[in-house]
Amino acid sequence: MKRLIFFITMTVLLAACTPKFIKQYEENMIPDPTTQELKDKNLILQYLIDNELEYQHTESGIYYIIEKEGEGEGHPTGTDLVKTHYRGTLLDGKQFDSSYDRGEPIEFPLRGVIQGWQEAIPLLKPGGKGTFIIPSGLAYGDRAMGADIPANSVLKFDVELLDFYDPKLKAQKMAEAEEKEILDHLASKGIAGAKRTDSGIFYTIEREGSGTPPTPTSTVKVHYEGKLLDGSKFDSSYDRGNPIEFPLTRVIKGWQESVPLLKPGGMGTFYIPSRLGYGERGAGAAIPPNAILIFKVELLEVK
Repeated sequence: MKRLIFFITMTVLLAACTPKFIKQYEENMIPDPTTQELKDKNLILQYLIDNELEYQHTESGIYYIIEKEGEGEGHPTGTDLVKTHYRGTLLDGKQFDSSYDRGEPIEFPLRGVIQGWQEAIPLLKPGGKGTFIIPSGLAYGDRAMGADIPANSVLKFDVELLDFYDPKLKAQKMAEAEEKEILDHLASKGIAGAKRTDSGIFYTIEREGSGTPPTPTSTVKVHYEGKLLDGSKFDSSYDRGNPIEFPLTRVIKGWQESVPLLKPGGMGTFYIPSRLGYGERGAGAAIPPNAILIFKVELLEVK
């Protein structure tokens, strides 16, 4: 009899100690779920119960906890670029991706990623951290992603929002900064009288040339030399002793605008902002991302 009373007492005490949120999770479990959405919900709730985790959730079914709110007034929107560190795992703990392991955060347009991220990231401010459990329907659905993410996988992300930007504003600030770099370079070299195109290319014409200039769709034959602002040379047809011929439609935007400023026999130097060169990609080892390019170009012939 005493053992029975002890057992009943302990059962009552254990039940009383069970966190309220776990009871709610257990009550929200769906018996015999028939859709993937309901199966995912059960998987998430069971994970939270097993690990005694109290999470909030969105209407769409993302469960999350904000560990650090972050600072500032704004939250990113779908039109912003966001910069984050993150770690992605399955519910069994298997890691499938991590910017932390690579030692480099990632920057991307928010509307270019899975729906779960588009909903989760705006819950943070810059400097904020959170963990998000995303049902498969808001991730990759019934598609497997390589060997590490099976079809219909619930994904768990630890995310740190480092910053976010309006891409138009960021582009404007970069354009202003690069223009100042070019002007400072010209001043340091004592180059006066450089002209500027509407797109932001600065140039000087050393030799006018004669005849009809090319159009942006012409095929041209040129000699040229390419340098960075620090003076390092990355290419030269002069060094190869062989001019190059190409359609202007197949070269960087900066060349499409610059070469038509010359006439056959003419020569000029063009200071091309990175957005009209190779942008954030760069080009091989010689041209880093966001590099301003200086080209000395001699237009030999218009085909």
